[in-house]
Amino acid sequence: MGRITYNLATVVVFFVVFKFSGIYAATIVVMTSVVAEVLWTALRHKRVSRLQWVGLFLVIVLGGATLIFRNEIFIKWRPTGVYWLIALAFLVSMLALGKNPIRLILGRWVTLADPRWTRLAWSWVGILTALGFANLVVAYQLSTDIWVNWRVFGAPGLILAIIVAQCIWLRKHVAAGMRAYFTEKGTGNPESEYLNAQ
Repeated sequence: MGRITYNLATVVVFFVVFKFSGIYAATIVVMTSVVAEVLWTALRHKRVSRLQWVGLFLVIVLGGATLIFRNEIFIKWRPTGVYWLIALAFLVSMLALGKNPIRLILGRWVTLADPRWTRLAWSWVGILTALGFANLVVAYQLSTDIWVNWRVFGAPGLILAIIVAQCIWLRKHVAAGMRAYFTEKGTGNPESEYLNAQ
């Protein structure tokens, strides 16, 4: 929850700084926030994930290029890089390691047959790939103002809508998975009682 709150705060500050001071100042905000997050993670957990290191590399290189060359297109590439790297990580996990990344994240709460887990994982590979292309279209074809709105509201809103749609599709499977989880834990958690009443 803390990381989600931090990322949301970063997005808000990025948007406000862009509106008042422009894209270059907003780029500094993004770079500073990513560096601070990695440093905090390293100090608190003594371990930084590979995805975080790659994200740090992307923001330093692309943000640095934006500031050095005074060309905003570089920082506009960053969301595409992030989306595609996550999609690539999903592919490597599935094809090389034989592990379903979505199942690793949601498996304790959701009960699904293997084919559905596979479809769900592949759907996110497709979604993230498409979002990467969509970001490039907005970055190259529309104004920076529109790109910032897309970055702050459009893409996250679309991702949220997809997650809500998938949650509706998976509702009964989520309920079954949570019942099994709380039964295994032997807890009288109110969530379990609620789900059993459904």
